[in-house]
Amino acid sequence: MGVTWGVSSCGGPSIPFRGGRRDATAAGRPGVPEPFQDLATHTEKFRQQGLSATEMITLVACGHTLGGVRSSDFPELVAPNPDRPGVDQFAFFDTTGAPDTPDAFDHSV
Repeated sequence: MGVTWGVSSCGGPSIPFRGGRRDATAAGRPGVPEPFQDLATHTEKFRQQGLSATEMITLVACGHTLGGVRSSDFPELVAPNPDRPGVDQFAFFDTTGAPDTPDAFDHSV
């Protein structure tokens, strides 16, 4: 929903939005693919959630543009702050949309 609104408010195309999955009656299978796993494993984990390879690529590409990494999940990538134990540090994958530049829109996506 945020992406749909953000793209539209920045003059981008109108993107149809339909919230939620109409077939979801319960939580899906656990198991998010890990960064060290191979492509076949990633593709299979997305397939088990009912997503095609094309949908997987779309979600991963957008997630890496909009998302980031928390120190509690990947301390080897984002060092915890010793002055603030228990408070997650966060590193954005793409700094063009970081909180210090909230009006930025990455037109190269």
